[in-house]
Amino acid sequence: MRPPALTVVASDPITRDGVCSWFRASGLVRLLPPGAVADADVTVLFAHQVAEDTLATMRQLVQQAAKPAMKFVLVADHISEVELMRAVRYGLVGFVPRSRGCMDQVLQAVLRSREGGVQFPDVLVKSLIDQMRSLQEDVLEPHGLNVAGFKDREVEVLKLLAEGMDTAAVARQLNYSQRTIKNILAGLVLRLGLRNRTQAIVYAMRAGVI
Repeated sequence: MRPPALTVVASDPITRDGVCSWFRASGLVRLLPPGAVADADVTVLFAHQVAEDTLATMRQLVQQAAKPAMKFVLVADHISEVELMRAVRYGLVGFVPRSRGCMDQVLQAVLRSREGGVQFPDVLVKSLIDQMRSLQEDVLEPHGLNVAGFKDREVEVLKLLAEGMDTAAVARQLNYSQRTIKNILAGLVLRLGLRNRTQAIVYAMRAGVI
């Protein structure tokens, strides 16, 4: 199997150079230069404290990515529950505590992501489960939404669009008017803060609903 294409993002060059040297010596990843972040399968992001600028960096890299599902492994001292949920939305698949972890754990998280796996400390896994349960029961279910934030008919529309149908064909398939299909898509894009229907399809694929 081809090694995952990897980039490293760090706030200081000493950390970045040291981490890149370690990954290069491992021989288990394909290290990309800084300018090729958009082509990476996984980005390892080093931060002392996960804050708004960290999440902004993740969001910017996702927007630049050439691949539909960029993944992140985050190495930091601490991450709050709110920041964890936002980071997962951007593609976080692994978290390694900076003060207690090691590079072998970071590499393991990178390699697991290639197989679709994730790696989080137990305390963060519990936090994610509790938050998802609360979100589903208290917010989503009363409004007819699933955990990814999609309504059933939105999922139906996106599935057909992902199969290559145009708006007219989707309308015929679901016995809706084209205007209804366009309104469904417009409402979805607005609610999730997306740019267009293509991004909505990619988002739904990453969420596993289509």
